[in-house]
Amino acid sequence: MDKNKGFTLIELIVVIGIVSLFTGIFIARYNESANQLKLRNEAKKLVDTLELAKKKALTADLFDKNCTDFRGYRVIIGSGNYSLNFNCGGVYTEVQNYNLTLNNSIIAGTGNYDFPPMMVNPIFPATVISVKNSSINKLIKVNISSIGVIEIDETLL
Repeated sequence: MDKNKGFTLIELIVVIGIVSLFTGIFIARYNESANQLKLRNEAKKLVDTLELAKKKALTADLFDKNCTDFRGYRVIIGSGNYSLNFNCGGVYTEVQNYNLTLNNSIIAGTGNYDFPPMMVNPIFPATVISVKNSSINKLIKVNISSIGVIEIDETLL
């Protein structure tokens, strides 16, 4: 009968190696999933802002209650940020500015998206807005039709 029931050094090294390997794989997958979630959240936040501009334009919801010449809302989209703006008499007032999180940027579809009162003749510079996460090299597309139907394509490309 063997009185020494401990582990050998080789057995401990093998077990530590296996645990380290699985930990490394788990951390890599976790980081990728976290970045995918951040990318999806950025795209959803952009869609929410575009939808808000559309709804406010449809209902003539005045940011400035003293405005007598309401001309709608505009979402100005840049590569690293976007903003919601109110148009009174051709003068734009920023309502809210949004900065994209680290590693996320808009690589297609930048410009001024105009939502006039009652959505009569909206002006959009692009029908697709692409939001990309550079750390995982994936993007999500936001589609906007000529009449203002906004949809997000959840497929990571």
